[in-house]
Amino acid sequence: MYARSFIDSLEFASKGREIRGEVPVAVGSRGIARLAAVAALALLCAAGCHRFDQSQVPVITVGKGLRPQISWTPSPAYVLKVYAGDKDGDGFGALWSAVGTADYANRLTSPVTYGVPPPNSDIASAPPLEAGRTYTVTVERKDEKGGGDGFMNTRRRYLGVQTFIANES
Repeated sequence: MYARSFIDSLEFASKGREIRGEVPVAVGSRGIARLAAVAALALLCAAGCHRFDQSQVPVITVGKGLRPQISWTPSPAYVLKVYAGDKDGDGFGALWSAVGTADYANRLTSPVTYGVPPPNSDIASAPPLEAGRTYTVTVERKDEKGGGDGFMNTRRRYLGVQTFIANES
């Protein structure tokens, strides 16, 4: 649709004129507005866009026992959640979560023991896991390279997921 409108504006600009080796330019406020919008978008992407960095996705390791130690790299992270089931809690929400601090930054350091609140957190403790049940751990990291807020936000979120079966030893 945009390409057709641009071509139409070029035809309009060149109607009634003989073009002698010159490139026609879109005339009128609509053409200028479109050109300005494209230029602004290009500048915005050049200034703040960056590619997905696979090395920032947390790789999670879950220890043994009903209060396993959960570790991940790279550390730190923003939030850790433990769900019952094999995919984000099977729709029932998190059993337990741990967050570094309230300023929405990567401040939760690895490792964390399930059910034991990390230092400087307001997270409640949780009962031990049940042996033989399947659980899923997610660790979310916020992009350190991005910036901005709201519409201008260029931060990516990196999510690591690990499913495991709780055991007693």
